Amino acid sequence: MFKNYIKIAWRNFIKGKLYSFINLSGLTIGMTSFILIALFVQYEISYDKQHEHVDDIYRVISEQPGNIYKGTDLFSGTPFPLGTAMVEDFPEVKAKTAFDLRKNLLSTDEEAFNEKGIFADKGFFDVFTVELISGKGKSALEEPSNILVTESLAKKYFGNQSPLNQNITFDRNTQFTVKGVIADPPKNQHFSYSYIASVSDAPYYSTNKSAWGNNTAVTYVRLESGTEPEELENKLLVYQKNYEEEYAKYGLEPAIFRLQPLKDIHLHSKVNFELEPNGDMNYVYLYSLIALVILSLASINYMNLTTVRAAQRAKEIGITKVLGAKKHQLKAQFLGESFLFTIFSFVLALGLASVLLPLFGQLLGKNIPFQYAGNTWLLFGMFGMAILTGGLSGLYPAVFLSRVSPVKAFKGNFLKNNGRNAWIRKGLVVGQFTAAIVLAIGSLIIYQQLQFTQDKNLGYTKEHIVHVPYSTNEIASNENVIRNELLKNPRIKKVSMSTQIPLNFDNQGPISNWEGNTTKELLGVYRTFVDYDFVDVLGMEIVEGRAFSKDFATDENEGYIINEAAAKALGWKTSVGKEFDEGHVIGVVKDFHIQKFNLAIEPLYMRLRPQWAKNFGEVIMTIDVENFEETKKYITSVLNAAVPLVPFDVKFLDDTYAQLYDSEIRLGSTFNIFTVLALIIASMGMFGLVSHSILQRTKEIGIRKVLGSSTVAIVSLISKDYLRLVVIALLTACPMAYYFMNDWLQGFAYRIEIDWWVFLLVGFMALIIAIVTISFQSIKASLANPVKSLRTE
Repeated sequence: MFKNYIKIAWRNFIKGKLYSFINLSGLTIGMTSFILIALFVQYEISYDKQHEHVDDIYRVISEQPGNIYKGTDLFSGTPFPLGTAMVEDFPEVKAKTAFDLRKNLLSTDEEAFNEKGIFADKGFFDVFTVELISGKGKSALEEPSNILVTESLAKKYFGNQSPLNQNITFDRNTQFTVKGVIADPPKNQHFSYSYIASVSDAPYYSTNKSAWGNNTAVTYVRLESGTEPEELENKLLVYQKNYEEEYAKYGLEPAIFRLQPLKDIHLHSKVNFELEPNGDMNYVYLYSLIALVILSLASINYMNLTTVRAAQRAKEIGITKVLGAKKHQLKAQFLGESFLFTIFSFVLALGLASVLLPLFGQLLGKNIPFQYAGNTWLLFGMFGMAILTGGLSGLYPAVFLSRVSPVKAFKGNFLKNNGRNAWIRKGLVVGQFTAAIVLAIGSLIIYQQLQFTQDKNLGYTKEHIVHVPYSTNEIASNENVIRNELLKNPRIKKVSMSTQIPLNFDNQGPISNWEGNTTKELLGVYRTFVDYDFVDVLGMEIVEGRAFSKDFATDENEGYIINEAAAKALGWKTSVGKEFDEGHVIGVVKDFHIQKFNLAIEPLYMRLRPQWAKNFGEVIMTIDVENFEETKKYITSVLNAAVPLVPFDVKFLDDTYAQLYDSEIRLGSTFNIFTVLALIIASMGMFGLVSHSILQRTKEIGIRKVLGSSTVAIVSLISKDYLRLVVIALLTACPMAYYFMNDWLQGFAYRIEIDWWVFLLVGFMALIIAIVTISFQSIKASLANPVKSLRTE
């Protein structure tokens, strides 16, 4: 019997090639989308779970009441002595590690690279699971000037030679000895590194190792299994006295230490100064919803198209029933066909997903693995999804067809239902178009917001400007020579040096000294240190006073330029000449964006760079973009003349700015792709419904043609009911899309307004797609020979 079912299913598949192709395409697209997104979701929630004691590992973060920075008072930094004190004072703390993650210049005699690594204590190996490939592990961190390198870094610097006991130079002046090789950290870890050095060699460690007032370490602890983190948090309040005096200098309350589960960091953490950009659980939910929507649309298509094809199997059903087939046997047959069809589609989807996964990962900026080994539960879950899809998709057609009486089957008019089933099918198609329209409106609004971020006047010029990050004091000591050499190139128009570029300022602190502040109120102010040419190079507008000038000797130590937001926060109508912090205000710059658009413009001041601030920062240049590669080579040659071997990265400012919105850009691109897929699948659903209607009205169409109806009239007759469904879908989708997208836009302090024409445009597109889909079948039916139509019974 099973063999017979397979034969019948195959014959029907071949007989109705068009319907079979549409069904197979829809299901395969739906399942491929579901598999790709399932792999992404599985990858996102797998972060940091490779560590042996993941359920007992916590990051200690500091809550600093009153110190609001970028919308929160939570910070990842903690004092270096905190972890040691916790191990000594609380027996439930089994291990701790405190480390400093930073980028350094690593070099050998032949080459140098900027590498990201950590300065950690030996407790790093007690908290995290790190695979040792060769040499020493945590014991190497007990002594200074030792370093552990990852496999990839060892190969990069030493090729096939053994790296053990080889030397690597840090920042061109400190030599480290390689004592061990460790495995590369997994990609699904919330921080990465290419080396681990002893914490005793960390910059400023000697002054910070016992300082409770400096939050320069990132601290992790491993607790005894079963420990309640809330109870330990309450015990940590005992340490407030250690840094109460230091915080009081800035008018702040002592920090409160919180415990954050390691496995929650990637998707749920919203603290300042994360080690690396995290993911977002809201995006995981969103992508999961899109996967379910796409798969549901494909399943609806299968139900509709299978029911439509039932008319072509009328005699088969009738004969089968006359020969004694029971309802449950017919249900088994049609459900079996559905399962076979779905499993075949699932196999195609698996193959397609494995091919498309690298592209999908590139779209999302993730290196998502697709490994069968070790992912058994995921494969079984996906297979279960395929079986469930097949069961749900085939259930309605199986029940519907098994109820058909032999008489109706032989007459061929069993599709003429009482209206209830018709409304089910129509409701499903309305649901399909509603989902597709919501996605289309969302895609358009995301695109508009991203264009808004790119086109809005930022308060400075980002076009034709390049910048080069540096972190060496040799740039500062050769600043004038470098500036003069750069300006000798006719394609380099202006040069400036500053500690930051105006994209994502992260230096903020409280001040209390300004004219009129008799109560010594505190004001949090962002700050940056620049040179005399900074304002001119970036095309900023001075709205009061002047920019920094070499003609005024006091500018170097006493001059401040504040922005309009600072002047407003200080309550000043005029600002020039007024006492401010350690000097006085010489000018007010028109507000410019210093962070992403999700944050409002905050008070800011600029000062000329003191000596300590010249050892790192950015070289900023206005250039002629023609022959950029030649200009780039010239810039690097000038910088390398001052600092040999150091790799310098010349980047356009507008490219760096675009990277701030990387997650939003990727979201927009993904939305666009799945919107197109949803519209394609919804069109397939409309195709099935129209086909169903034409089969029901075959004789009516023939009679109308005999009586003289034109092709246009018949097409209009068939089309109007289905265009009405699209209108209903549009009226349903617009409020939903407005609600969800308006909520998304609330995350931006500067955002677009949702325009009415967005809904009109998407609605017009949906109608055009529906008209094209409907017309294909309607015109074909209206041009058919009416004689054949009248012979249908």
